[in-house]
Amino acid sequence: MNKAIIQERVNEFIDRSKDLGIKVTPQRIAIYRELASTDQHPSTEIIYKKIKDYYPNISLTTVYRTLETFEKLGLISVVNVLYNAARYDANLSPHHHIVCTECKKVEDVYDDSLNNLDISNKTLGDYKVEGYSLLLSGVCKSCGSN
Repeated sequence: MNKAIIQERVNEFIDRSKDLGIKVTPQRIAIYRELASTDQHPSTEIIYKKIKDYYPNISLTTVYRTLETFEKLGLISVVNVLYNAARYDANLSPHHHIVCTECKKVEDVYDDSLNNLDISNKTLGDYKVEGYSLLLSGVCKSCGSN
């Protein structure tokens, strides 16, 4: 991913964190930077392993809690992958996801027709719909050619 785009995302993260009144620590920036620098939707453990290289004293629990905080504040989103561990996404632009049922790879899906589904309160009973994201499943090209 382009370094300028990553830095732009990090700068936006810092500004939004300050606006929300949360501390902007080097560890939080490092966790966010790892997430913002990939489109692979990493798990907590993957982020932890990368952060551990330059913050050897950071704990897996700290990474879990930090990602949980980021998600609650709307700084990142969570992609729940077919009964597996949560995966994280720093890309907050409107998009959906597709997951390979074989290798569990998650990819972004950009399709305007999926952003215009007619979901009304009547369809969903007593719920007021505030938004939605779709998680599609299938077999990726790599796994399908085996």
